[in-house]
Amino acid sequence: MIRLQGQYRLTFPVTPGEIEIKGYGNDIESTTSITLITGNRISGRRPKSISFEFFLPGDFDSPLIEVQGYQGPRPWLAGLDRLTGSEALLTIDELDLAWNVIIGSCDGRFRGKNVDWHGSIELPLFVKEEYVSWSNQTQVLSPASVIAMPKAARPNTSGKKAKKSSSNSLVSPAFQTIQQQRERIDRKLASVNRAIGT
Repeated sequence: MIRLQGQYRLTFPVTPGEIEIKGYGNDIESTTSITLITGNRISGRRPKSISFEFFLPGDFDSPLIEVQGYQGPRPWLAGLDRLTGSEALLTIDELDLAWNVIIGSCDGRFRGKNVDWHGSIELPLFVKEEYVSWSNQTQVLSPASVIAMPKAARPNTSGKKAKKSSSNSLVSPAFQTIQQQRERIDRKLASVNRAIGT
């Protein structure tokens, strides 16, 4: 049994024999057909939408009707129109499936001596995402805040002491080598001056 539950609740009176799930597998769009009688599970793809053909009996006493209180195709389609454009929870009992979908319009027509409605519907999955707003002058984006939990430092159980770094200065290595060469020259000049006695 397939149900749509949003602001109103709508149950398909006749469970379709097969549904199609469109999705992506390795970035290639693919379609998986699932027969509801066998109870197949959905393969591990990234689903994008679910679609199926459905049937609304025009005869209220039809043995195919699974829903009590079914009033015919016209009131049922009016109920679908009330849900169109909104988010609804789609449940398929045979697959133990529950997805949030966007209700769109359905295609179909009346035919047969009982004036049955034969139609098809595609329901894209509703994915709630953050929307980014832009202004004319500047970009109103801020990076996501990262919350880091402070953790206590792990105790040193090895018994070794950390090596002391030679210098903790923020001066670049090129300036450090020049400074070391100057100090070496100054030491040599100082030792020469002592030897000369000046």
